[in-house]
Amino acid sequence: MTASPRPGYHHGTLRSIRRFALPSILLAAAASTVVAGAAFGYTPPPLMKADVNLQDSNTCKACHLDITEQWEHSAHSKADRNKNELFGRMYFFSLKQTRGATLIACGPCHETASFVNQDFEGLRDVSKEGVTCVYCHSISGPGDPKGIPPYLIDLTAYQGTIRTPTPTKSHKSAYSGYLTKADYCGSCHNYSNQHGVKIGDTYGEWQRSVYAKQGVTCQSCHMPGGPGRNSSEGPARPRVADHSFDHDALAKARPNATKLALTGARNGADSVRVYATLTNSGWGHSMPTGNDQNLVLLRIRALDSTGKILWENDPFTEWSVSIFGIVLADELGTWPADTWNATKTLSNRRIKAGASARVRYDIPTAGAKGPITIQAHALYRQSKPVTLEAYGLSEEQYGQERTLAEATAKVP
Repeated sequence: MTASPRPGYHHGTLRSIRRFALPSILLAAAASTVVAGAAFGYTPPPLMKADVNLQDSNTCKACHLDITEQWEHSAHSKADRNKNELFGRMYFFSLKQTRGATLIACGPCHETASFVNQDFEGLRDVSKEGVTCVYCHSISGPGDPKGIPPYLIDLTAYQGTIRTPTPTKSHKSAYSGYLTKADYCGSCHNYSNQHGVKIGDTYGEWQRSVYAKQGVTCQSCHMPGGPGRNSSEGPARPRVADHSFDHDALAKARPNATKLALTGARNGADSVRVYATLTNSGWGHSMPTGNDQNLVLLRIRALDSTGKILWENDPFTEWSVSIFGIVLADELGTWPADTWNATKTLSNRRIKAGASARVRYDIPTAGAKGPITIQAHALYRQSKPVTLEAYGLSEEQYGQERTLAEATAKVP
């Protein structure tokens, strides 16, 4: 087994990142200065024809308490520059490097309401709520694929999946079957950077999977829900969609979505050869999916009969063995490149839906007593260590590794 060289950022980039303070007011000001030059692709909604005044989530909570509290714990509610510090720092730096191009590339999906109410300075609370209630429920259907946002926005009524919504004095309600379709999620979960490099292809991965053919949509897994009430003013219903997009809820909907198996045998007197097979058995798309920061790792450990650790790997020295995801490179070949600087995909080791990956480890075991126990964990994390270092973020906060599957094998 050979270890890949450690990746690195340009030193100039690191110095530049560390030089800047990142208060949100400066980021807002930077965004507002580039709108004139970058917003040629922006498709503003017909605000003058609307009678809905976009409200923040606290207004929704009065009647939709359970749903709003679920959303507050979701990644959607923390998608903006202020609540997601990793995105915020990268976004700020990308605006400077691209002269505002990433405002149009990233903003409509991370800071949704600001593109509906044209509040790019973030003066209203609703503009700072990431993927917020009023944005998702103002979408009535698909729009121009090149539009920003690429949806039909209807601000005269809040859209939902109930065909006969209960009338309320708070707002008008309308039915939109589009909210039940995977296309509804696909416009944000399928994107390329300004160089045409495909960064996230979650929707495309789903389209090419067996799940699309079976009619299993994004909402089926990520919003399973159960009996309850959509609103305190409405009746009890057999199913109310879960708006937390929670890993626990997803695990209940798709148990055993990740499988890990180990096989091993002696490889001479002083080593053990182990094969780890990682299977995407239940993800509705590739594993991992989404942006280039998302990774699945294999951490392997060998112990002797006394419990002594004989060997353990460091996945980040084994990019071609123990790490699954995509690696981007810039025009100079430096990797991993930031999303907006990438000009090519250097490696794509995402495991397709229903597929497996098999990797080999030759583990030194000289002096080991008795049988060898091999422990393996498949772990998911949402940021690369080199990214956290470059942007001055803590491993404790942004480098958590969540267990997807584990396996143990004994080699006599």
